[in-house]
Amino acid sequence: MNILDRFREHKVIGGLVDWERLEEILKSEGIRLLDILGKGHRGVVFKGIYRDREVAIKVPRLDAKNTIYQEGCILKEVNALGIGPRLYTFSRDYLVMEYIDGITLKDYIISGDIDREGYLNIVKEVLKQCLRLDIHGIDHGEIQGGKHIVLKPPRVYLIDFGSAKIGRTPRNFTSAISLFFGKSHIARRSCEILNISEAERNHIIRFAKRYKEHLKNSYLFKSPRTCTSNSQ
Repeated sequence: MNILDRFREHKVIGGLVDWERLEEILKSEGIRLLDILGKGHRGVVFKGIYRDREVAIKVPRLDAKNTIYQEGCILKEVNALGIGPRLYTFSRDYLVMEYIDGITLKDYIISGDIDREGYLNIVKEVLKQCLRLDIHGIDHGEIQGGKHIVLKPPRVYLIDFGSAKIGRTPRNFTSAISLFFGKSHIARRSCEILNISEAERNHIIRFAKRYKEHLKNSYLFKSPRTCTSNSQ
């Protein structure tokens, strides 16, 4: 039994993927499948080899709205800002991107002793990337929770732009502030690692609220941009 046949019989994703179409994609793009990485609300992600690189291959779920092309367009745009896994190629029913072999912030925060300076650099990098997205009118949509922030030293990646939108007021920076300094477990742990007092945390939250109001009043990116698929 080859690996594709084995995946067809997978208890969770077996009925979620158009396997005939996936087989066509693998042949046309010269991709070799290695493993299943997981499933989201709208897609299933595999690990594979493409042009001698380890990649993640995302295809739409049969039982959900297909947003693969939109995600590819947005990932192409954020790559130009130095954000996200590198996009290699995409179409309306598949997306091939860099495979990030790292640890999510959600898992990292509970991993034990964490160096303050190292963690401060992580927070700064996430906030900088979120500000960059805000400035360019791209809303990731799922910054909170920490599972879409992946650490692969020395890089910090924002991943999974499947819920991202262009044309709505972006909330990336304020979502990141809430993630690191709000009321969640990640926020409490972050303040502990960074030695931030309750008064300092409240000051940060007030600043984020003022920023949010300013952004809402001055937001200019109301029109979606056009996009074409490409290969790299």
